[in-house]
Amino acid sequence: MHITIIGGGIAGLATAFYLEKRAREQGREIQYVLLESSDRWGGKIATESVDGFLIEGGPDLLLAQKPAGIQLCKDLGLADRLISTNNDRQRTFLVRDGELVAFPEDFSLVPARFWPLVTSPLFSFFGKVRMGLEVFVPRRRDEGDESLASFIRRRLGVEAVRIGGAMLAGIHSADAERLSMQCAFPMYVAMEQRYGSLIKGVRAMRKTRASTGTAMFQTLVGGLGELVDTLVARLDGDLRRGVAVGDVRKVDGGFEVVAGEEVIETDAVVMATPAYVSADLVADFAPDLSLLLRDIRYVSTATVSLAYRKRDVEGQHDFEGFGFLSPKHEGRRITACTWVSTKLNFRAPDDGVLVRTFVGGTGQEDLVGLDDEALIALSCGELEDLMGLTADPLFARIFRWRRGRPQFDVGHLDRVAEMEHLAAQVDGLFLTGSAYRGSAIPDCIVQAVDTVDRILGEV
Repeated sequence: MHITIIGGGIAGLATAFYLEKRAREQGREIQYVLLESSDRWGGKIATESVDGFLIEGGPDLLLAQKPAGIQLCKDLGLADRLISTNNDRQRTFLVRDGELVAFPEDFSLVPARFWPLVTSPLFSFFGKVRMGLEVFVPRRRDEGDESLASFIRRRLGVEAVRIGGAMLAGIHSADAERLSMQCAFPMYVAMEQRYGSLIKGVRAMRKTRASTGTAMFQTLVGGLGELVDTLVARLDGDLRRGVAVGDVRKVDGGFEVVAGEEVIETDAVVMATPAYVSADLVADFAPDLSLLLRDIRYVSTATVSLAYRKRDVEGQHDFEGFGFLSPKHEGRRITACTWVSTKLNFRAPDDGVLVRTFVGGTGQEDLVGLDDEALIALSCGELEDLMGLTADPLFARIFRWRRGRPQFDVGHLDRVAEMEHLAAQVDGLFLTGSAYRGSAIPDCIVQAVDTVDRILGEV
């Protein structure tokens, strides 16, 4: 069997890796070609080393609650390269009225402990009482999807939407009123159903994590680019970068894939590309599927990494924490800032400080189109205003992700199920990647493994 995988991001690479691994374990012979239109592998995983600073242009962490990312590292022999965030310095701040205010200790969306919530200035007295009463809110009986904002209002109250909702929506560069709870945060939906209360569920999870000693977030010493490099080095298939797919044609017994000047005859095609790219490629032979794929919205974002000499910023800010989030209603021109060299070791030289700002997303996509000088000035201006950071950076590194973040609107998984149904009607066609059942690295890996299982089930 010959398979063509289109797209060399983490979904495409993981599909190739587990295709080889499973076929080898089953004693089966599989041939494949992996096509990537750009000149690099990894998609939005982009790691660079500059003068002792390790810069991530896209994702920088693997969530332990979703073990597929860490498992892939182990499958690649990278277990001893995994590191955790510096949990002793994990305070996170929220911009409120132009000031940085610390989140309560052990707070994500749900207050895990009583006293930090009581003493927090982020919430009013009535807001705190309403959050504490969450344990008495009955679990939802309706199994349909709802928005992140609706979920939080129902369980934790209105104030929690402005704070916790802004935090979680920011992860997806999304609007909390539109973001699908079932797709983006299924763990909270499951928690409500299992424990009847988010507070009870979070406390149970923290006990489990404390007993196992598992950190919430991990990454690799050399950044997530190390994962991509190791994956590529381990693959034995036909890997081609800088090759754009111009057309995919359905023919008897398989497909013809027009890749550059070549026509590749293949038995199966895995679309590990953005939904709007896949929509164009399947339009001729699966028009209904193409229409659904086009309906998945995308927004544009950018990251701006700024490197400083430690002596230049001493006395301006202490960097004691992981960074801050800026809710949309604050009207700032950055959505968040990570104090990278505090959060993770091996990210800056001993005499350096590395921070990363986030720009764009829902309602602010126009900022991504600013030129480099304007984006750097924008970020530096916000950091001066919010942190008192007036030092000039040693250098800046910008990554723009135009139409890079799929938006999971309410009902997204139902629409994905319809897409998968339509794709299954085209023998040998498979969809995988960040547009469907979660956009985090582990989500893409889980979908890649599922794709491999379906491919081998058809051989």
